[in-house]
Amino acid sequence: MHGPVRSVALAPATPVSFCGTEYVARAAWGADESKRFKNGVENSPPKYYPLQTLTVHHTDTPNSDPDPAATVRAIYEYHAVTQDWGDIGYHFLIDEAGRIYEGRWSGDDGIPAHDASGNVVTAFHTAGFNSGNLGIALLGTLTGQEPTAPARRSLTALLAVLTRTHGLDPQAHVTFVNPVNGVTKPVDLISGHRDWLATDCPGGTMYATLPVLRAEVAAPGGGAAH
Repeated sequence: MHGPVRSVALAPATPVSFCGTEYVARAAWGADESKRFKNGVENSPPKYYPLQTLTVHHTDTPNSDPDPAATVRAIYEYHAVTQDWGDIGYHFLIDEAGRIYEGRWSGDDGIPAHDASGNVVTAFHTAGFNSGNLGIALLGTLTGQEPTAPARRSLTALLAVLTRTHGLDPQAHVTFVNPVNGVTKPVDLISGHRDWLATDCPGGTMYATLPVLRAEVAAPGGGAAH
């Protein structure tokens, strides 16, 4: 569903981190930044808003992926070019080995998903509710199986870092207010895609574990580096 997957030889990258959590930067997974442009103009100029909520997705791609970076590139192609969104729809992606990939381009400040003031770039993962809503996608299909243990640990750590950095309660139930049009929606601070729209995402098995995930994120040491 995300277009052809092509293998690309990448040079070894120096690990980078966001508040102590390591991630694979766009250049390291092979993002072709020209795909963000259409007819020489940036197709989706970044806009930034304070973080209100975090949404968990699955990519509905094959499990046991032999080349997850190629899958990330294929999703990028599908979202940026085929869907004409101008970039990949998620802020972060996590593969089965627990590697975290930087998603939506957010500027040249070196802070993934944010601007220098700490606001979150608007991505394309919950139509109608994107601004102020950060999306994290687990690679694979989680309708009948849970994420791998490494993926789960990385998801927990990343959510803990993000909620701690922004001073948010992982177990809170909040009213999301779209900063663009004022539309509101009551939702858990850490939600699943299906809480926003009519979709199976993030898969029934993954969705059922969200209450436990919220508790794990809130627990002391939930965001420990791994």
